[in-house]
Amino acid sequence: MVQIHLEAHRDVDGDRGDRADDRRRIRSAQLTSTAVHAPTRLERIRDHLAAHPEPSWSEHRTSGYLAALLTQAGLKPRPFAEFPGFTVDVGPGEPQIGLRADLDALAHRTEAGTAVVHSCGHDANMAVVTETVLRLAELGDRLPHGVRAIYQPAEEQGNGAAAVANLGVADDLDLLFGVHLRPGSELPSPRFTPAISHGSCCFVRGAITGRDHHGARPHLGVNAIEVVAEFTGMVAALRVDPQIPSSAKLTSVRAGGDNLNVIPGSAAFGLDLRAQSNEAMARLREEITRIGAALELRHGVEIRLSEEDYVPAAVIGDRAERRLSTAIRAVAGAEAVAPRSVTSGSDDFHFYTLRRPQLQAAMLGIGADATPGLHDPEMRYDASRLEPAVQILLAACLDGTA
Repeated sequence: MVQIHLEAHRDVDGDRGDRADDRRRIRSAQLTSTAVHAPTRLERIRDHLAAHPEPSWSEHRTSGYLAALLTQAGLKPRPFAEFPGFTVDVGPGEPQIGLRADLDALAHRTEAGTAVVHSCGHDANMAVVTETVLRLAELGDRLPHGVRAIYQPAEEQGNGAAAVANLGVADDLDLLFGVHLRPGSELPSPRFTPAISHGSCCFVRGAITGRDHHGARPHLGVNAIEVVAEFTGMVAALRVDPQIPSSAKLTSVRAGGDNLNVIPGSAAFGLDLRAQSNEAMARLREEITRIGAALELRHGVEIRLSEEDYVPAAVIGDRAERRLSTAIRAVAGAEAVAPRSVTSGSDDFHFYTLRRPQLQAAMLGIGADATPGLHDPEMRYDASRLEPAVQILLAACLDGTA
């Protein structure tokens, strides 16, 4: 709080002009104080986004707010026709560099009901990319090349990037940069990492179809619960390259009803597959298919497996990673450059390189002491770390130097 001390220079009669001058001086001091402590444009953008979260595929207001900001800066956002989000280009010529921002928040069940929260920090990601684009726009013709920002929906669903990438918006880019907060335990503040090596994930739904039968006559049919139990054991016994982290496990099973004298012939189950490389994930997916086929043949029941969601592992471009590393060093010093971050979590950012393998892509990781962790509805982070992140992306867009 700024305290203002004024000396009143007026005669005994209390000249009204002096009092008016005093009021003007007080107002001037208040305006100066407000300017010093007023939120920056970056902070205002971030605060608005944090206060107005929207879930996957429903980010219409978020998309509209950001597009309006960029339009006011003289840019021309191009909205996607079938879903929320847009691209916007800044600078001369065809864009060579891309910046990706993810729009969606997560829905959490709380004691008060369902709450939609930016618990993965996408409010920060969007704010950093938007402020970067606005500052690039202020450079005008001094920009050496064009830059394209991609505002993408539904990262949390794992399929937003695939839908956007299929529109070809990154096909002609040379470099693509993403940005994301990291948990404090993984990347402490004030450090940054020039690349996040995400793992691959795949969610599989399974359905066993058979006939229910009497509990006193188990020989008349197949117990679907026993088939699921056998499936579980075979999944647990899978062997892949131990040098590559991976896991496969059942995460959902539904079978039977309230009548305990009925043996269920049908069941539904779900699996979560994880692998740190796309090759290891391909092996897991093949093995799950083989297990289903083997049990189908063994028990004479129908087992249907369908992949509900798939996200590839990171394929990091060396040149993109070096560019971000150089930018971090230029903005924050060599001590702020952390090694590549390896995480078993996934991000659909890597669909862009899956579609176009020659694209040089890397994701900037921000150490902002995010606690207790991403996807926690109470997640908090140090928002002061967003300004240097903007400066790093600016430097990366301008040949890697501040």
